[in-house]
Formats: sequence, structure tokens, C-alpha cells
Amino acid sequence: MSNQDDFFTPEEVDRQIDQVSRLREGERADAEVMAYLRSLYGIDTQQEQGMLDRIWSRIADAASPLQHNLPQKQERERVIAIQHQPALVSNLATHRRRTTFMQRLGMLAAVVFLVALVGSMAILFNSIRHNAGGPDSGGSKPHAIITTIPPTSTPRPTPKPTTKPVPLKVTSVDMSVVPGSIAGIPCGTFVTVTYKATIQVTPHGPGGTVQFGYTVNNGRSQNMASVTFAPGETSKTYAFTWSGALPVDHTFPEPGGIDVTSPNQLISPLVGPGGTCQ
Repeated sequence: MSNQDDFFTPEEVDRQIDQVSRLREGERADAEVMAYLRSLYGIDTQQEQGMLDRIWSRIADAASPLQHNLPQKQERERVIAIQHQPALVSNLATHRRRTTFMQRLGMLAAVVFLVALVGSMAILFNSIRHNAGGPDSGGSKPHAIITTIPPTSTPRPTPKPTTKPVPLKVTSVDMSVVPGSIAGIPCGTFVTVTYKATIQVTPHGPGGTVQFGYTVNNGRSQNMASVTFAPGETSKTYAFTWSGALPVDHTFPEPGGIDVTSPNQLISPLVGPGGTCQ
């Protein structure tokens, strides 16, 4: 609150009035101000009191009908409850009669089911006893025939094994020579000796090139060669030859073979014609 508003508070006004009332008789202007303030606050007090009286009068007028109608409302509710009570009793009696009827009907159904069950069991036992005893005429007794039906199964297709490619690798080398023997051939005769190498690699391979060196003089020298495998191919044959006249000193032909250098290293056995020339 500002200083100007503090000047007009009730306490400040009363203090100003008291201060003015203590002034001397000669100060006419202050006396008139004091009289005006008193009349002004008196009028405001009367107006506020009258407004409060009217408010309380309206509240009393509005509350009087409510207090007068409350007993009547309670009486009407009690009468309505009494009127509805026979209907509730009637509904309860109807519900009880329905429940009793359903209980009796369920009990009757259970008795009928029990009688039917006992009767069927008695008929079944009588039939079993009659078949077991049989007549005394000595006839053959019937026997039950039990047939076993083997279970049938739906054949499932055999899954094909999934083969994964493996790296190319030489696993073995088989050597052969033609002719296998020179025995009986005259020395000086011109002959051709054919060496044949059968190279085996791992199955399901990706294919590739196998490099090797071959020799016809027992490994003292060799020539380089290679074969190419297709994907999945496992065997290749490579042939090489020696030609010449059979020497009298029997130095040729000599054993031959191959020496694999790629993709891995492998040395084949050495083979040559048997016997000697004459």
C-alpha cells in the first residue's frame, strides 16, 4: 500500500479527527473539515448497515420455504417406499418359486440319469455273464479277434546335404608307365616310354590350377607343367614321355614322376620300365 493510501486508513482518519478536535476555537476551517468527515463516515456506516439488513432478510425469506417443505418431502418418500414394498415382496416370492422349480427339475433329471445308468450297467453285466457261461452242449465258445493295424507314417523327404566348397588341395598322385618292361627288346632299338600321372584333389572343391614338375631321369632334372580342375572335379591325368635308342649300358630309360608345387607340395612315387635290353 502506498503512502497516500495509508493516509486514508480508519486509524489515520480517527487520529486526524482527534487532532483537529484539539485545535483552538479560532481555527474555523479545521472545524468545518472535521464536521464534514464525521458526516461522511456516518452516512457510509448507515448505508453499510442497511445493506447488511437487506441481505439477512433475503436469506431468511429463502430458507423459510425449504424448512417448511422438508417434512412434506420426507413423508412423500416414506409413502412411496411403502407402496413399492408389496412389489418387492411379490418379486422375491416369484424368484423363490422359480428357484424351487428349477431345483426339483434338476433333481428329477439326476434321478432319471441314475436309473438309466444302472439299467445299462445291469444289461451289460448280464450279457457278459451269459457269454462267459455258454450252453452245456459242448459247442465252441466264440473268441474275440484282435487285429493290430500298424501305424502309418508319412515319408519325409531326405534333406540333401549341403556341401560347402573346400580349398583346392592335391591329396595323391598315382604313377604308371608303358611299356612296363623292356626285357627281350634288342639294345639300340628306338622306343618311346610314356609316363602317366593321375592327380587326385579334394572333392567339392572350387576348381583351380595344379602346378608341378615332372622328371624322366630319376629326378636329376625336371620340366614344369600344370593341369586345370573344374569346380567339383576330383581327378586329372597328365602324360609325359621319353624317347630314344636303348643303350647297351642300360642307363635308359630311367624312373619318372612328378613333384607338385601348388596349391600344396606333394612328391609322387618314381616308376620306370622293368628288365633290360638284349
